[in-house]
Amino acid sequence: MPDTQPQTIRAPLKFMLRMDEKPQIFMSVNQAEPNKRTGEFEMTELEIADARGLSEQPQLDREGFELVTAPTGVTSFYDDAQITGIYYPECIALLKAETGASDVHIFDHTLRVQDDGKREAHGTRLPVPIVHNDYTEKSGPQRVRDLLDPEKAERFLSGRFAMVNVWRSFGKSAEAFPLASADGRTIPQEDYIAVDIVYHDRTGEIYQNAHSPGQRWYYFSNMVPEEALLLKCFDTAQDGRTRYTAHTGFENPNAPEGTPPRESIEVRTLLTFD
Repeated sequence: MPDTQPQTIRAPLKFMLRMDEKPQIFMSVNQAEPNKRTGEFEMTELEIADARGLSEQPQLDREGFELVTAPTGVTSFYDDAQITGIYYPECIALLKAETGASDVHIFDHTLRVQDDGKREAHGTRLPVPIVHNDYTEKSGPQRVRDLLDPEKAERFLSGRFAMVNVWRSFGKSAEAFPLASADGRTIPQEDYIAVDIVYHDRTGEIYQNAHSPGQRWYYFSNMVPEEALLLKCFDTAQDGRTRYTAHTGFENPNAPEGTPPRESIEVRTLLTFD
């Protein structure tokens, strides 16, 4: 990325401390309630650059994240029928066009809402304030086997596949609690800490991240509902492209007074390539 001077904000991000015992996350059955976690964390204040000010915009295969213009026909993201009937097909078309994927399989979505009343009324989750990546070397392929029938899973696993989230702010503003993403090239493998994620019916695995001095962090200011952030969470390719992207929600100390609480949706997908 060329040397540029984008505007920055200084804010603390929550990182995991390395430990001998494997940490765990116990997912709450009631989505409106926070999850329980083991392990220790530290808040590290960092410069987070506004990626809109970069002369060369981040790319999915290089930094691990990419902002795209992607208008949607959805009028209410609290309507599951619109999400599955309108938004899912939009995401599939978007990802095929942006990545060249031959097949896109959407397996779930999550709404994250700061407003207590809306969150309780709709059973949505809180934004995640801990630096993490959604999949690991172990859980990426296992998720394919869990989600797909054996024949389709074998087709995905026999070649390159990737897992990409489509993140969108659908509220009036995401500035109160935006999403920060790290340039994947600046996160060494030892900064990824495998963590068990325990559901009522299965146990998965994610990475939570430790901090190291060379990390570079970005966010996109003033995201509007007509934009989507593509976030790579796993890629089997080992040819130099970014394979994971550490990310987190964070409290923006520069958000104007009265900025509304964040409302966002992330759609999780599997991509395969001919």
